[in-house]
Amino acid sequence: MNIAERTLQRIERTQPSIADAHEWVGALQRWKPPENLLALEKPVDYVVEGLIPAGKVGALVAAGGTGKTSLQLSLGVAIATGRPFMGLKVQQGTFVLISSDDTQDDLDGALARVARAMTLTGTELDLVRNKVRLHSLQGLEGEKTFCASPNGAPVSTGLENLIAEALAGITDLRLIGLDTLRQFAGGSSNDEQVVKLTIAGATEVARLKGCAVLVSHHTGKQSFRDGVQDMYCGSGSAAIADNCRFVLLLQSVTWSDVDGLIRRAGMEKGKPLILHSTRGSLLVEPPPPLCLHRDGFYIGRVAGASLSRDQVLDERDRDVLRAVRAGATSKNAIAAKVGGNKQAALGRIDDLESRGHLRNGSPSGSTTRPEYVLTIEGSRFLDAAE
Repeated sequence: MNIAERTLQRIERTQPSIADAHEWVGALQRWKPPENLLALEKPVDYVVEGLIPAGKVGALVAAGGTGKTSLQLSLGVAIATGRPFMGLKVQQGTFVLISSDDTQDDLDGALARVARAMTLTGTELDLVRNKVRLHSLQGLEGEKTFCASPNGAPVSTGLENLIAEALAGITDLRLIGLDTLRQFAGGSSNDEQVVKLTIAGATEVARLKGCAVLVSHHTGKQSFRDGVQDMYCGSGSAAIADNCRFVLLLQSVTWSDVDGLIRRAGMEKGKPLILHSTRGSLLVEPPPPLCLHRDGFYIGRVAGASLSRDQVLDERDRDVLRAVRAGATSKNAIAAKVGGNKQAALGRIDDLESRGHLRNGSPSGSTTRPEYVLTIEGSRFLDAAE
């Protein structure tokens, strides 16, 4: 019996009856808020404070070479040792990474380099040996995808049950990493139904094992603008956003991007990264972006004071005013000088004009495009931070 036949048999065995499929109708009709409703308000349980909720499935999205695997291994080491992850508290326990992207030798070597870069103590190394498990499925025969298409239509393979069986007996499992979405989707991450079934399989793994699951996704886009709607560059993005309970976006940036979010202490090495959480739990707001720096296999958090939302907006306003002071007077010239999302920059120009920080310096009655100049109020606002 081949894989396709076994898959179809499994589907037939697990299909719910008509009665079972409609039980939710009566349950919805009978539902009422519980008497102890206010007692149900409990803090959200996290594997990583404010970032990865326990028992949920999320995606780690980044372009190739950004550092997804190094970040996952750093996360795994933090969970195994109890070290804070980028300054955030973790639940100590076991971390498992199952990869269809890298060989076992490459995974082992990467873990060794991450451990060296993190300068682990002897005790911490022992914890890593006991609490981190890495396994490569590359080159293996058999069922190693959550989705198959035996008759041309995508169906679930039941891989979640094999993973649960492989991890039986681990009582402190905190997080499972699956690398990458494309491989676990059978080589396709552009079909929404395929992605949906793959994430559904990961969600079942989370339910069976009582831990969080993080599915890494390789996007072809190196960066995005000020929004996150275009970060996936297609690739089943709607299914990722709709079916994951949180999405982490790891992005290569410039130091000027970091400076717009944090007052650096000047201790960083290597290249800057920003880790965005684009979705939070239903019960909490998404956390602010984490500013990171990567030096080889070391990824650390940039030391410094984070800027509040109001401070970030003020700094963006000052960027516009600096551009005008430097000689950019038209909207297009100012937006080009500021960089980033053009529409966002144009919006800041209009807002600054309405607040009296900028004014149209063109002659009265002129029909040409506005030429902006700083007002006294705008100069004072800018000079206060210089």
